[in-house]
Amino acid sequence: MSNNWFKAFSINEIENEEAKEIKMPNGKIITIFNVNNNFFATDNFCTHEEASLCDGYIDGDTVECPLHQGVFCISTGKALEAPATIDLITYKTKIEDSFVFIDLK
Repeated sequence: MSNNWFKAFSINEIENEEAKEIKMPNGKIITIFNVNNNFFATDNFCTHEEASLCDGYIDGDTVECPLHQGVFCISTGKALEAPATIDLITYKTKIEDSFVFIDLK
């Protein structure tokens, strides 16, 4: 079990089917998604071109890139529709005391 958990924010700061960017201590930007009160973390930028997925269209467990409409599975990071062909990096999350934590690996 990793000891690299980063306390991101309160679960009350993000509504269902919304996303929130967070800058990690290492400078990397990660997006946290709330999908039916399950929290998932992925790299912030689309793997096709550097567009913020936080600004993308969320539909259930998918997010569509706002720039060229590539689609990713939020829970797995899998690229589902072109032009995105490279999967997103995902990060483990957990909830403790109503806060979202991200495993920095």
